[in-house]
Amino acid sequence: MKKFLYVILALVVVYLILALFGPKEIKVERTITVNKPVLVVASKLTDYKFYNDEWNPWSEKDPAMKTTYRGNSGEVGHFYSWEGNKEVGKGEMEIKSITKDSIIQRLTLDGMGDSKAYYILKDNTTSTDVTWGVVFEIGFLGRPMMLFMNMDKMIGTMYEKGLAKFKTKVEAIKEEVSMSNHEVKEIQWEARTFFGTKRTKMDGNKLAAFFGENFPKMWVELEKEKIKSCMSPCGIFYSWDEKTMATECAAAFCVPNDKKIKGWEKYSIPASRVLIAPHYGAPEKSIEAHYAIDAYMKENKLDYTFVIEEYVTDPTLEKDTARWLTNIYYILK
Repeated sequence: MKKFLYVILALVVVYLILALFGPKEIKVERTITVNKPVLVVASKLTDYKFYNDEWNPWSEKDPAMKTTYRGNSGEVGHFYSWEGNKEVGKGEMEIKSITKDSIIQRLTLDGMGDSKAYYILKDNTTSTDVTWGVVFEIGFLGRPMMLFMNMDKMIGTMYEKGLAKFKTKVEAIKEEVSMSNHEVKEIQWEARTFFGTKRTKMDGNKLAAFFGENFPKMWVELEKEKIKSCMSPCGIFYSWDEKTMATECAAAFCVPNDKKIKGWEKYSIPASRVLIAPHYGAPEKSIEAHYAIDAYMKENKLDYTFVIEEYVTDPTLEKDTARWLTNIYYILK
């Protein structure tokens, strides 16, 4: 009996020693080049229905797999879950962030907890390099097993297969993502004057509350001074961090150049070349319009100083967000 206990103890000690040398995390990545512009590629990578139906490398292992979708494709919060046989298992994915060059997802596999899955995009103008990756954090007691499992080969092979299918499917798309609502035009502005709040740094998710508090106050002041605004309410953006969603901005109204409003900051814009792209929908979903302007600037080797968003539609009068118009202006250097 003692010998048996000694053997068990020895095995436990060996296991713990192996745990000290086992990997704390495992990262798997594969890359492919897709001969389509980055906007087209990104729109398909953020569509879980397209993923499951067209290029999920595990789908063919269980055609009867049960799936669930929530939220809208192309938006943070889009959700996908599946439950199938032993080969595909059970799990879920959710889009946590979308930027010009990355899509971050929460991947939850049954019995393994949450992991970070992602796509990295490199814009080559007419083609896009797509890197599909995942990072698994390995608990202490699970690390010895990882010394004897080639996760890179196991998962990487499936990623290669999936990316190859993705490339074929996307390159076969004849009609690319519609840019009809995001047509970019270059116009000339005369000198303009804005009055508004001081430049303020904040989290992007606080913008709606910030504008909702300040626009009515400024409107009352305009009515009091009998000043007619030259534009709808505007947000002036001096910076935007896509990773932290932080911004430095001001809420403002454009007024005739000879007018003044006491108590508000003055922002003078000299005569400038300006890029404009209209966006229909909720302002926080205008990312594709910004991407369209960014692509235009790259193609024409332009640069800008700051961005103005003009919120044309009054949300108190129009309840359908699909009809809301935001004019997005990039003030060129």
